[in-house]
Amino acid sequence: MNGGRYNYNSSALQRTVDGTMMSGAALPGFRFSRETLTLALFAGAVVQDYRLSPYDPGSRLHGLYVGAQVATDIWYQPAAKIMAALNGSLVSIGPTGYLRGALGYRVFDAAFVGPETAMLWCADFRQLEVGAHLTALHVGRSEWSAGAGWSMDSDRRSGPYLRLSVSAKY
Repeated sequence: MNGGRYNYNSSALQRTVDGTMMSGAALPGFRFSRETLTLALFAGAVVQDYRLSPYDPGSRLHGLYVGAQVATDIWYQPAAKIMAALNGSLVSIGPTGYLRGALGYRVFDAAFVGPETAMLWCADFRQLEVGAHLTALHVGRSEWSAGAGWSMDSDRRSGPYLRLSVSAKY
């Protein structure tokens, strides 16, 4: 599950359009592990709902869609204190894609810290993020990851971003 609010400059309306996107996916997959490398591959169905205000007839994404999604997570840890990660997804709706890469060094024997960069694209929109992350912070049965930095997009806008994720193993 994911979602959020966004806005963009509509060339058809000559104004800013506010949007809300909600998405849910069922992505069964496989995880392959070998000593210092873990590769996870997922594929399945996705449902997305886009709401625009005001309605933009020129937008490719408005309303409810059902499609397919593939995703991957790659984790490489050549030494106990060094990691590299690459994750991404492609969605048939839009189509939409996301790719994130991160490098990290383990600090205080608690989490990895280092630089990250990510790119999101959909139709004629592109967004690039450059920042820093804290990854694999274990709190009880949960694992936390956060990133923060600067975002730039194809609408010539820029500003700070914040990413937070939590996962639990049962």
